[in-house]
Amino acid sequence: MTWLLTIEARDPDNQPCVLRFSDGAYDAPDDTLYLPRIQQPGLYQAGLYAGEIVSVDRSGFGETTLINTDGGLDYLVDYAVDGRAVVLSLATETGVTEILRGTAAGLTYQRNEVSLKLRAPQALLQRPHPYQTYAGTNTLPEGVEGTADDIQGQPKPRVYGDVRNAQPTLVNTAKLIYQISSRDNCTVTSVYDKGAKLTAGAAYSSLTQLQSTAPAAGEWRAWRGYLRLGDSPVGTLTCDARTADTGIDAVIAMLCDEVDQPCDTSALSGMGSVGLYVTDTADTAALLDRLVAAGAWWRIDAAGTLRAARLEVPLTQSDGSPAKIQDHEILSLDRKAAGASSDGLPIWRVTVRADRLETTQTDLAGAVDEGRRGRLGRQYREAIAERPDVLERHPLAGELEIDSCLRDLADAQAAAEAILELVSVRRDRVTLEGRVARHRLEIGAGVEIVTPRQGYAAGRTMLVLGQQINARTGRLTLELWG
Repeated sequence: MTWLLTIEARDPDNQPCVLRFSDGAYDAPDDTLYLPRIQQPGLYQAGLYAGEIVSVDRSGFGETTLINTDGGLDYLVDYAVDGRAVVLSLATETGVTEILRGTAAGLTYQRNEVSLKLRAPQALLQRPHPYQTYAGTNTLPEGVEGTADDIQGQPKPRVYGDVRNAQPTLVNTAKLIYQISSRDNCTVTSVYDKGAKLTAGAAYSSLTQLQSTAPAAGEWRAWRGYLRLGDSPVGTLTCDARTADTGIDAVIAMLCDEVDQPCDTSALSGMGSVGLYVTDTADTAALLDRLVAAGAWWRIDAAGTLRAARLEVPLTQSDGSPAKIQDHEILSLDRKAAGASSDGLPIWRVTVRADRLETTQTDLAGAVDEGRRGRLGRQYREAIAERPDVLERHPLAGELEIDSCLRDLADAQAAAEAILELVSVRRDRVTLEGRVARHRLEIGAGVEIVTPRQGYAAGRTMLVLGQQINARTGRLTLELWG
């Protein structure tokens, strides 16, 4: 077998190119040249994110070293590879199998070798999500960019999904113009002063009209993510706003679109509406983590597509049956836990916090009724699912509490019940070591383990949480749960 490495790059003239290397002579079917320079194929690790339900190290890393004793690779110093795709494949008599796809972190040079540092594909999403800042260019009373003395340089807020009781940014002090979202796909639905709902006027038709025409006294009017008041607020000003589509699948797609990341979120359709209000410089990956916290996961597959799905078992391959690993194919098998709690026991109660308010308030207008007063004092409402029979069997069974972006309490309750269904029974956490060529599996796929050890004689279907590839020894270590 022969290891093959391809690296997308930019040449000294900044033109796209592909660098190709192998760890021995390789006669490609299409006569593509692979330089036999690989000294150490490397050790690679990657994983998926499934929130508090299943913790796994997903910080992908790896390194491949290339032989440069003769200086034949010195030219690479003028090539740019960082942030670009790297593919490690294994060529055997039966063909070429892609083993992993990652992102180049860069090349380092020693006297006799060149090292390629590799990061997981999601590394490009572990950077600040695109945002705009206020220019501070208002010439009062005109402008919606603030001044150099107030909000210049501050990030503009952004609304994704259904956001409640958020504080907008005052962008024009002379005309009482505020902004709740810099994204065009936003509608302001309600405005409150000290918790009391203000009267809505007709929507503006343009930003020009918003700046030229004041609302009537006691009213507010809006255009996209801007709103304007007819009177100065007497207390804290908050508002509700939403995008056209509030489903979790659509909101994740919005984030991906803003960073040009291909995605497939169809598996999350129907999971519920969410609300995400971003007012600072959050990483894209961190925003995705918040969205999938209540019973879902996301990762970037070998083709570079972000995939998000519900956390479910049993899991199967696309043909409906899980891949199977038999006892004679297993080099080692270690079970770490038989439950989802931190001490390895099942969970008997799951609490999903939902319907988040961006601003909690106690200093409220007298017109605010008792029901709304109580709601404004709590950031979340809670959906709780319990199984007392689990606590009876396991007196030390744990509890799981999750802060979610879900908007509707009914969706949060369904999520709590689904999560409890997963974690209230035995769920094994297993580390399995096998051969790369035989046991190559996608993270997030299902696999059936068949072995007399650990009680798996009849087979047990598990989720592939993570993997570590030792390309030098040809061994693959899988982190499994199920």
